[in-house]
Amino acid sequence: MNIPSILPNQMSSLRPSKRKIVRTIYTTEKVIKNLQPELPKCTNGFTQALQDGCKNVRTRLTKS
Repeated sequence: MNIPSILPNQMSSLRPSKRKIVRTIYTTEKVIKNLQPELPKCTNGFTQALQDGCKNVRTRLTKS
């Protein structure tokens, strides 16, 4: 899990491009998927909804 890749290294990289947004959403989706088995069962619905939401946004952005 490479969390520092989400954070910008330079000030010029603060302006997000479509590629950076999609990469961040994909990384978030992977983190949620990896953490889901470790979280309590009562949060499974929330984490699954969050994961599905990330996937839907990512597919909409890469569709065009």
